[in-house]
Formats: sequence, structure tokens, C-alpha cells
Amino acid sequence: MKKPAKSEIIAAFEFKKVAFLVEVLPYRATSLAQLLTGVTLAPDVSIFYHLHQRFFLDPDRLPEFPNDFAAWADQSLGDAVVAERLANLSLSRSLDLAMVRREISILLAEHLERNGSPHHIRPGLEFIFRKPRLVGFGSGRHAETPQQFAKVLKTIDSDSIGYHLFTPKTAPGQVANDFAAWFKAQGYESLAQQLDAFDPYLNSLEDNRAYVLELIEAGLEGTTA
Repeated sequence: MKKPAKSEIIAAFEFKKVAFLVEVLPYRATSLAQLLTGVTLAPDVSIFYHLHQRFFLDPDRLPEFPNDFAAWADQSLGDAVVAERLANLSLSRSLDLAMVRREISILLAEHLERNGSPHHIRPGLEFIFRKPRLVGFGSGRHAETPQQFAKVLKTIDSDSIGYHLFTPKTAPGQVANDFAAWFKAQGYESLAQQLDAFDPYLNSLEDNRAYVLELIEAGLEGTTA
């Protein structure tokens, strides 16, 4: 791969960490119909939290139900069909949270139209919508070159991997994750396309780290720092 000219090199990549300061919202659900109402009313950042927080809880393992909506439908509501559909949302192909919200709403509305909402759960098992204050802060780790980037990526905390892969979803119309965007700006078009094309929702954070590192090392083969 041809190395970009020095004039094309942009600012260093700053690896960030993330913290979720969680607030309980007044939206609760004891049925799929109420879940649909909550999904419609909850702010975007709440939708983001319930779709992603499980990845951060256990970075070494991809849970069977990778988002809170699917896990609740299976474990509390006992609806395996809608749980599976919620677990397989096309998050990587959605441009932003508005599209994700629309997909969830359509999925739930279609299911309710066909099956109604026969299941209600007892108090204590309801779905409680939460809103995080998503705090991104510096990790103290930077990379000025792609080679340095690969070196830092090997040891950075796993929540940093999740931050840079997932939080671009909070920006309307944002598609590329932070890694892909930085390498594209550096002039590594082919590598950037590969980093943008893979689906991070199919893997744990640690598996994503390994795969991203593999792509970068292969893409940088033959270049120098």
C-alpha cells in the first residue's frame, strides 16, 4: 500500500474512554405495546444506551441478546420470536439513531398487529428506560502515525474500542466509525473502507479489537512509520 504524502497527514488520533452516568426516565413497559410507546418517546441517547451498554459490561463475550430490548423480551416477557428479531437489528447499516428507532418501532408495531399484546408482566420485571450522560474523556493515549495507532490499539482499554466504534451513531447521518474516518483522512482509502464495512455488532469488544488490528496490520504491510 502506498503511504500518503506528509502533507496529507492530519492531527493525531486521540483514543478516548467513555463513562455512562445513568438517569432513570419516567417511561416503563410491562408489555410490548408499552415498550413501543417508550421507544417512541425516549430520547436518542436512551436508545443508544439500551442498544450498546451490554457490549461494555462484558468486553470478552458477545451476549446471546446483545441489546436490552431483546434481553427483556426474552427473559421477562417470554416472547422468543420478538426477542430474536430485536437481537438481529441491522445496526451497522443504520445511518443514525433515528433510523434505528424507526426500525425497532416498525418491528414492534408489525408484531403487535399480527399477535396483539397478550403478555403483561408483574411489577418489578418491567422494562425501565434509562438515559445516560455519555461522557467521553481522554485516555492519555495518542497516535500520530498509523503504525503508532496499531501499537496503541493493542493495549488501550476495551471501552475505548467501544467508544470509537459505536458513539458515531449519536451524530445524525454519521456512518463511518472513528477508526475508519481517521484512516480515510490519512489517505488509506482501502483500509478505511474495510474498517467501515465490517459489522462490530457481531463480535465482543475484544474480538473487535483483534479484527481491527488484523485489518490495520495487513493494510500497513510494506509501509514505514
